[in-house]
Amino acid sequence: MKLERKQYWIACLFLLPALAIFGLFFYYPFLQSVYYSFTQWNGLKAPVFIGLDNYKYIFSDQQMLDGMKNTLKMVAFGLVVQNPLALLLALLLNRKFRTRAFLRTSFYLPIIISLVVTSIIWGELLKYDGFFNGILKPIIGESHIQDWLGTVYTSFPTIILLTQWQGIGYCALIYLAGLQSIPTDIYEAADIEGAKGFALFRHITLPMLMPSVTIVLFLTVVGALKLFDLPYLLTNGGPGTSSYTLFLAVYNAAFKAQNYGYATAAGILLAIFIIIVTIVQLGITRKREVEL
Repeated sequence: MKLERKQYWIACLFLLPALAIFGLFFYYPFLQSVYYSFTQWNGLKAPVFIGLDNYKYIFSDQQMLDGMKNTLKMVAFGLVVQNPLALLLALLLNRKFRTRAFLRTSFYLPIIISLVVTSIIWGELLKYDGFFNGILKPIIGESHIQDWLGTVYTSFPTIILLTQWQGIGYCALIYLAGLQSIPTDIYEAADIEGAKGFALFRHITLPMLMPSVTIVLFLTVVGALKLFDLPYLLTNGGPGTSSYTLFLAVYNAAFKAQNYGYATAAGILLAIFIIIVTIVQLGITRKREVEL
């Protein structure tokens, strides 16, 4: 017993440096952020404690509210449109045909392209005198074409479509891996029992695919909640606040308005919201998972 206790304390001693570094670079900044969220602070002068004023102002700040509205739209679109399309794409790519490998690579390619490069290319293609309007002009007339990223009613829907273009192949790849992990003898047994078409998908494929569904839904929801790159690079939230997201609103509050205390409070609320949504989503989907 003395030897085991000695080994235990020696192991704890070896862990102390790593725990100290982790605490210094994670817990200490986090606790500092919690404190700063209750202050008015511009990053230069000493922070002034103002209580819950930052948290109260979040719910009346139009930029934050617009960012929340757009972010929730992105989450809803990902759940309702992106995931079914990714699953359908995976089912098609799981079939045997000649160009299957080429198409798998093509659909996955957008996720590995730099976001800066993607933004520059799409920005050039979608501007008023860009490639897409050049194609549409002879079809719908010059009076109907517009700057897809520079108009209030089209900027954020365009960004939503671009995120789907970038992410749908990655989600389809995860679904494809799940489909290929389902044992073929289960399908053979179902075929003997007379299961066909949608009944086969509903009672065998989908239940067996639920671990992949859990992963894809998690990535979709969290990715939508923390969307920042494309709106920042393409529109910077404009025109007005039409393409604002929560992360972009927090970023602008910190680095444009230099209101770091308020931005920290918004960031903490956003983190709490992401944690709650993630726990609920994982709890719902994991209950439906079937072990192979």
